[in-house]
Amino acid sequence: MKLLRRSLVTAAAATAAFPTIIPARAQERQLYIGMYNNVSCKLIETDVIPTFERDYKCRVYVLEGATLSNIAALRATRDTPKYSVMMMDDVGIPQTKDEDLIVRLDPEKIPNLAHVYKRFLFEDGYGVAWMVSWASMFENPQLTKLASYQDIFDAKYRRKILLNTPRNTQSVLMLIAATALATGKPLKDAQYMIDQGWDKLATLKPNVLTIYDNEGMLLMVAQGQAEIGGIEYSKAIWPHTHAGIPLVMADLREGAFSGINCMTMVKNAPEPELGAAFINRLLSPEVTQMIAERSLGAPPISGLNFAPDIAKLLAYPESKLDDMGLITPDWRFIIPKRDSILERYNQVFTG
Repeated sequence: MKLLRRSLVTAAAATAAFPTIIPARAQERQLYIGMYNNVSCKLIETDVIPTFERDYKCRVYVLEGATLSNIAALRATRDTPKYSVMMMDDVGIPQTKDEDLIVRLDPEKIPNLAHVYKRFLFEDGYGVAWMVSWASMFENPQLTKLASYQDIFDAKYRRKILLNTPRNTQSVLMLIAATALATGKPLKDAQYMIDQGWDKLATLKPNVLTIYDNEGMLLMVAQGQAEIGGIEYSKAIWPHTHAGIPLVMADLREGAFSGINCMTMVKNAPEPELGAAFINRLLSPEVTQMIAERSLGAPPISGLNFAPDIAKLLAYPESKLDDMGLITPDWRFIIPKRDSILERYNQVFTG
């Protein structure tokens, strides 16, 4: 995790949930937000937060991390809450709700919730999506073209695959895909049989060049150092595709998964009013349109229009989500297994 005040990095130990920072001026309220360490959140830091600070006469501090590390930060500060808003994938919302770390979002304080597609309000309103992607393998189209998840196990890809870190949600999706191959079941059914997928997944190890944990490493595929990577979200790949870089999402016969970035309100948030205002700002048509056009992650709200070259890359509008048949895992079933999945994943690929 990294603690930032916009783009200014503050040195902090990885285990410190809340490093010491320089306090804001006395008249300024302080809003602490947990976000992702990715391109989309960089846009929020540079193009959304400065205006929000001016409008609300506050100072916003950002903790960058992934779903697991952001949940760990909530646990570490449970007794003395520091954060008001915490981002996480949809997988984290049932868990943080059950642990009493977050509270239901208030539609009166967040009026833009009214424009959100109902499928993107989670756990009875305890979480809301702010960006939607789909997840699959990605490839260099100049070097290869995948047709199935089975292809990545072929010996011709020995040491030519980038594997997403087991700390990310996508590792669970990879296990589901391996289970589907091992059992012959579709993805939506294989998720309930994931204990049967480990032997198959282990056979991928000779083909793995390295495990990646930041989006910058995706360019190893574009540069030909590897040929395939994943599982990855489309929001991390399409901007490169749109810029003419040889990276594309693989269209695999087994299907693809949804990838949903969400926002939650922290229980006993120090600045609940500011937190609600920030969530409302990110759900505004202007901000969601900007994020979608520049990061190529689909917005969760209705009523937006995009140029054809952008629209073809987005899982939008809602009818397109249905047409794509994206699989959203049953996180209520998977969450209790998450720790053991992480441990075994590490054993398989780093042991």
